[in-house]
Amino acid sequence: MLVWRGARDMLKDVEEMRRKHLGQANKGIVSSTMMQMDICLKNNVMKLVVMTLLICVGGMTLANSPARADARQLLGSYRDWDAFLLKKQNNEKICYMISVPKDTHPKNVRRGDIYITVKHRPRTKVKNEINVVVGYPFKKNSTSKVVIDKRSYTLFTSGDGAWAYDAKQDTAMAAAMKRGNVLYVHGVSSRGTKTKDKYSLSGFTAAHNAITKACR
Repeated sequence: MLVWRGARDMLKDVEEMRRKHLGQANKGIVSSTMMQMDICLKNNVMKLVVMTLLICVGGMTLANSPARADARQLLGSYRDWDAFLLKKQNNEKICYMISVPKDTHPKNVRRGDIYITVKHRPRTKVKNEINVVVGYPFKKNSTSKVVIDKRSYTLFTSGDGAWAYDAKQDTAMAAAMKRGNVLYVHGVSSRGTKTKDKYSLSGFTAAHNAITKACR
């Protein structure tokens, strides 16, 4: 079993970040609050899927804090996607699914954690929130292109993450991912390096059904 630690995710209010991004499109990349997660991956022959994901929302807990940890549950592993339910200390539920790329290009560059998540947050009525993490800081003011079976979608970037511009685009992408077979993520790093990551969509629909049922 491969232990992958130090991966980061942004589970802040993406709508607020979208508003800031659109309002400051010509003023650089908007600021972001980075979250921490611990991820364990399983490697089954050529298959690499996420087995467990711990998201600490709101920053790191102080060492002397008696706060109870968030509870997480693996809903199931569905081919190349894993589905989870996170119950936060305030009783909020977050359901999410995650996958890592089958292939990355170029091979000769150092990168951090690379993955894609789809999240439901029923308390705030957020559904199909898609987040791409590329393992390097994006070039300032650049966008990321996601291609799902030859159909392209443009995402805005902040730090090492990329998001859809609005909930409508999230919904359209999730629907395309259900129908599709392969997803590609294109990006440009702060150093000008162009990357292309290939994801399998095998198991996406089953994993999506699992998180949707858990976060009705």
